[in-house]
Amino acid sequence: MPEATFSDEWLVQSLEGLVDAERLAELRGKADPAKTLWETLVAAKTCTDEQILGKLAARFRMKVADATQIDPKVREVVPETLARRYRILPLRMTDSYLEVATANPFDMHAEKDLAFATAREVRLLLLAPSQINLRLDELYRPDRAINKLLSGMESSADLVQLTEAPAEEIKITEEEASQRPVVRLVDLIISEGILSRASDIHIEPEEGGVAVRYRIDGVLRQVMKIPRGAGLPLISRIKIMSQLDIADRLRPQDGRARVAVNGQPIDLRVSTLPAQLGEKIVIRILDSRATAKSLDSLGLNPGEGDAIKRLLENHEGILLVTGPTGSGKTTTLYSAINQIKGEGVNIVTVEDPVEYRWTSAWSRTRSRPPCAGSWPSA
Repeated sequence: MPEATFSDEWLVQSLEGLVDAERLAELRGKADPAKTLWETLVAAKTCTDEQILGKLAARFRMKVADATQIDPKVREVVPETLARRYRILPLRMTDSYLEVATANPFDMHAEKDLAFATAREVRLLLLAPSQINLRLDELYRPDRAINKLLSGMESSADLVQLTEAPAEEIKITEEEASQRPVVRLVDLIISEGILSRASDIHIEPEEGGVAVRYRIDGVLRQVMKIPRGAGLPLISRIKIMSQLDIADRLRPQDGRARVAVNGQPIDLRVSTLPAQLGEKIVIRILDSRATAKSLDSLGLNPGEGDAIKRLLENHEGILLVTGPTGSGKTTTLYSAINQIKGEGVNIVTVEDPVEYRWTSAWSRTRSRPPCAGSWPSA
């Protein structure tokens, strides 16, 4: 049986010191016709992408592409069919040239067709075939990239979005969810954040993708990095849940959503902020169960607890509660209200926004507090 011939036979001369003739003959004997020599070597763990790239870069004096630095505008110039036909990854462009990553710098047909289609000079950089395939999905098919991200990831909780009335639920069947990967991804991020007892979920575009961080015990921890191409649909989905304007990406917006995790209603406060690489979103998780506590259950030492109770007995004055995000300011204030509320006490709170929807005996006003010094004298 004759040995297989790879489409990238030119690579053999650059593999000196990485692969010997005997190993190469062995790989040829059981080669997959659909795979290149490069892919075969990596799949057989004979050498790594980095080793091959290092050899090629040194021999041909070419730069290795940074696949995290992709200008989304290249999609408008380089058709997906052309990119996949020649297995090249467009990176960035100007009015005069186009930078593309390739695993085959000797493919003259690709270079000529790209130059003709884009009316630009083509500049080639090196990149591994596996990275090209991955980044092509992220660039042209973000849904497919999200499906790859979700494969092997399962949420340990069921999450449904609730309307203003908790009895009316928006239910998504398993079949519908499988057709909507962005919805599944958002549900996974939120439900896992709630189960992790995170106080905030931060979603922020950055170089190379979209970072997802949970704030747990006051410390931000990155838990996931999403492909850059999936960032816009992900953020749009969260804005739709929060009844925000998905078309307005230049102004900060505030909204809220109500979801149920394993049947337990949870309020979410959502804030968006325009940033250099796209909109940043912060989701504040508001679990009303966590705030319905007495002062004695907050873990204060006896002296501190007694001092706060004495302050709450005063009929006038001001009590300041300060601290960083997630330190328990809101929990402390609601516990103080629980301490003094009663049928004979009229309580009015001024909140922006109203974080917890309690059935209570006091009035709740959504208002932005005035600046310091502007309170009317009593």
